Amino acid sequence: MSANPDRFLGRAEVYAAARPDYPPALGNELARRGLLRGQVADLGAGTGLFTRLLLQRGAQVIAVEPNPEMREQLLRALAAEVTRGQLRVQSGTAEATGLPGSSVDLLTAAQAAHWFDPAPTRREFQRVLRPGGQVLFVWNDWREADGPFNEAYGAVVAHFSPEEGRVRTRVPRDELAQWFSGAPEELSFDHPLTFTRERLHALAGSVSYLPAPGSERFPELLARLDQAFDRQARQDTVELTYRTFAFLGRV
Repeated sequence: MSANPDRFLGRAEVYAAARPDYPPALGNELARRGLLRGQVADLGAGTGLFTRLLLQRGAQVIAVEPNPEMREQLLRALAAEVTRGQLRVQSGTAEATGLPGSSVDLLTAAQAAHWFDPAPTRREFQRVLRPGGQVLFVWNDWREADGPFNEAYGAVVAHFSPEEGRVRTRVPRDELAQWFSGAPEELSFDHPLTFTRERLHALAGSVSYLPAPGSERFPELLARLDQAFDRQARQDTVELTYRTFAFLGRV
């Protein structure tokens, strides 16, 4: 994972502005099951999109994020939670969290686990989890959802990243056995989101497999997004539907 945080250098601001959040129904389900009563560590926390959902349900959270720009965005966005002691933010990776042994009841990773190196990550999980502790991996995926703008957005992605255009899903179900002991429980939630033109531009700029802001091809990317947006916009917005998948299990 050592080089993976660098893929998002220079993208933290657009990431915070545009990336999808997570459905309240998922947070409600975690709280209903009592999973947020103990210490939670959110790994690859990024700008805090999933961290915020955990905090809103009353969890005590340690956010672990290797990218300094992402950590800065997270600290700005959740300064009040840090001040009142509900949130701690620290540098670290899934393979080397910096957390004490047997200190965490729930480990979460939202839109991040596909960057982790499975063998050392699993050893680290086993080290930091308390007896009975669990792991939750979460992904938002527009590819597995049906929505009015999904096909048009997918065509733009395919133009700039042909390999991504052939991907049916970003959810690595076939790889989950590398992290979990036994098959994890799968939950899913539809999560439609409204995008203005500006938010759509920021979304594209936040995605690691598309041209980065400031790159030679970024203006072309924005032009193609504008064409798709103008064809389908209603009241100056489009709806891109995500499906949120959560995998809960033990290591």
